[in-house]
Amino acid sequence: MSMVIGFAGSRRLCLAFLCALAMVAGATLSAPARAASCPAADVALKAGEAFLEAAHTQRASDFAAALASYTDMDQIALFALGKYRSSLPAARKAEFVSLTSHYVANTLADFALKFRATAIKLIDCHGGQVATRLEFGARPAKRATWRISGDKVIDVNVQNVWLAQLLRDNYVGILNRSGGDIAILLSNIGAPPAVNSN
Repeated sequence: MSMVIGFAGSRRLCLAFLCALAMVAGATLSAPARAASCPAADVALKAGEAFLEAAHTQRASDFAAALASYTDMDQIALFALGKYRSSLPAARKAEFVSLTSHYVANTLADFALKFRATAIKLIDCHGGQVATRLEFGARPAKRATWRISGDKVIDVNVQNVWLAQLLRDNYVGILNRSGGDIAILLSNIGAPPAVNSN
């Protein structure tokens, strides 16, 4: 019981990670766009389009599809285990990645309405790092920097926070409290999402 309560606190911590992605999900892409000389920019903007479609429906299944298409959830999920990565049994890796994807997708769907940008614009692109600007109408714009590996998003930085690192802090916190018990982590991230008033 105490682990579930502890996870609820960790879930709030993880919210910054998920809601920052939701800002991208609510964005309308503007023209600049695809830089032929920097394929990573094309990946970031295509990912934004997919999240935009998911934001319109607010369905977790649509966010899950966008994550599956445009993010490297294997790399993100395994990175989030930190020092406990070697404790994950090989036979449970697919389950762990799937649970992490569903956890992220469910929370994106729950909080998408609160974090809608009006536009996302390309600032610059250097190798696998793409800088964009999220615009919110009358509210101040926010910079979002995407890390791209190959043709997949592996991290996003919003307001100086690398989101995969925040997810790692969340997961490692749960594992520290459970004595490194991977089964407890899997149980927590696989629990039905809490009802959110949005």
